[in-house]
Amino acid sequence: MKHFVKTALLTATLGLTVAALPAQADEASDNAAVQTREHMMAGIGGAMGTLGCYMKGQCELPNGVIHLLAEGIAFSASTGPDVFKTQTPDATEKTTASADIWTNWDDFAGHFPKLEENALKLAEVAGDKAAMGPIMAEMGKSCKGCHDDYRTK
Repeated sequence: MKHFVKTALLTATLGLTVAALPAQADEASDNAAVQTREHMMAGIGGAMGTLGCYMKGQCELPNGVIHLLAEGIAFSASTGPDVFKTQTPDATEKTTASADIWTNWDDFAGHFPKLEENALKLAEVAGDKAAMGPIMAEMGKSCKGCHDDYRTK
């Protein structure tokens, strides 16, 4: 009888451990997706902040750096829909991504092509503050609009 109880307990413990593996895998996968999104958005934000510093005359940047920052934003924007496509309900990683992203997917995903387009325009006029100003303003509005609708506070 003792052997049966030990075996039953071992089997139950093993069963619970195996049953927990998919949940852990989902959590790990979701956490990785959240981290990828946050790194992508931090890259865009960092580039926008650096470009803003340049536009305000608070720092100097070589035209080549401006060009690369703009191209980096464009690249990130081109990957945005793929990076956000997967919902992450099992993530334990803190996120500011609103669930509205996935309920209004077409609207949300539609913001990225415009950001990419403007970033590529910005890269073309790197160093020409007069030409960069309106493009930066459009990019800022795009970022703000998306953050207002799809980012939790």
